[in-house]
Amino acid sequence: MQFKKILTAAATAVVLTVAGAGAASADPYGYHDGRGDIRADRHDVRADRRDLRDDRRDLRLDRRMVDRRVVFNTLRNRHIRYSGDPYFVRGHYVVKSFDRFGHVVFVEVNPYTGGVVGIIRL
Repeated sequence: MQFKKILTAAATAVVLTVAGAGAASADPYGYHDGRGDIRADRHDVRADRRDLRDDRRDLRLDRRMVDRRVVFNTLRNRHIRYSGDPYFVRGHYVVKSFDRFGHVVFVEVNPYTGGVVGIIRL
């Protein structure tokens, strides 16, 4: 009985050592050394686009947002019944309003021009 316990413990130690060494030498997911790998080049392009997007975001901060009266006049001219002030939701400048059947919808508005972009139905 004692021999079986020792043999089982030794086999367990060997299996854990081999599995641990294999896991330690594994490359992390998404790792590329850049030698002949197309995906590494694509990653650099995405980083450049991110930088460009950040620059555009800085330019947008300099622009002034439209006055809410302009938004309301635009909605009124399009015969859209609105309720409340415009506000940002997940990056969209929206106004809570009602469609012709009385259902609640959100009208997306361009925050710089006041023009209607589209309708988001719930």
